[in-house]
Amino acid sequence: MATQTLKNVILQLRTGSATQWAASTRILAVGEPGVETDTGRIKVGDGTNLWSGLPWSGAAISKSTSNGSLMVNGADIVVYALPVATSDVLGGVKSSSGTGKVTVDSTTGTASVSNVASANKLSTERTISLSGDVTGSGSFDGSAGLAITTALAGQAFTAGTYTKVTVNTKGIVTGVANISESDLPSGISVGKISGLGSAATKNTGTASGNVPILGSDGKLDTAVLPALAITNTFTATSKADMIKLTAQTGDVCVITSGGDKGSYILTKDDPTQTTNWQMLTPPADAVTSVNGKTGIVTLTTADIEEGSGLYWTQSRFDTAFAAKSSTDLKDGASIVKTTDTVVINCGNA
Repeated sequence: MATQTLKNVILQLRTGSATQWAASTRILAVGEPGVETDTGRIKVGDGTNLWSGLPWSGAAISKSTSNGSLMVNGADIVVYALPVATSDVLGGVKSSSGTGKVTVDSTTGTASVSNVASANKLSTERTISLSGDVTGSGSFDGSAGLAITTALAGQAFTAGTYTKVTVNTKGIVTGVANISESDLPSGISVGKISGLGSAATKNTGTASGNVPILGSDGKLDTAVLPALAITNTFTATSKADMIKLTAQTGDVCVITSGGDKGSYILTKDDPTQTTNWQMLTPPADAVTSVNGKTGIVTLTTADIEEGSGLYWTQSRFDTAFAAKSSTDLKDGASIVKTTDTVVINCGNA
């Protein structure tokens, strides 16, 4: 086999964010590197441990958000620590802006806390009350949110679903009831009422466009029904047996044996007359043979000449296949050639 040298090869290591690597169950092979994309740090697999169990390659030192610490390999390392302030020991004070936060002046070093006077106003518990169309009250001291249960003043209705309500100018319900027949206006046209269906606009009767009515026997009048013809199929051993059948015009009888063997259809009302039965004959151009064969015919390529459509053979396939290029194949686009740029992508965490 010839040795081929691939050019334009790009190697992409297996990558993933810190979150993706922490959730990954992939075990890197021995010597397989992986990159944490949001920190740029690398670990090398040992074929056994998950990402969390592998050591970092080299030490990465960066600025920590924790006061007095450095970030080493993604973990805070304490460099110095201020003592906790007591009545006798001066400790560190961290400046922060916002309500209730300690602010340290960068010039004088004076520490102050904002909104102390405002917060002192809530040292006494207050009562919050609602009045008017709704009533309710509750006590509030600032330690937690206050939820007030309210009630509509002067409203007392039985719970339920009503079709008619009365409201005042403020939109408050002052009365409830169900709609009655007297509430409906007279003279409403059918076109103004939805859900009635198209039959509601039709008259009853048997004329065109009318809706027919069932009789006392629960059936439609025969005047609105078309004539029905039902064809039955009978069998007989001879014409003598056929003319004994109780049949109607359009019925078919199959004589199964004898010189009169065949299929017949009754063309007139009287089935007892032989002349009223018409024999059904096959068309004169019916197929009698296939490629010179009769009966149950099975053909092979040996029975039919090739013509313009050639049969498949192994040698013909091999010759045609050898003449094709790799790009003509279904997966030709996936074949790597020496002129291609190859990207080796090890995937994600």
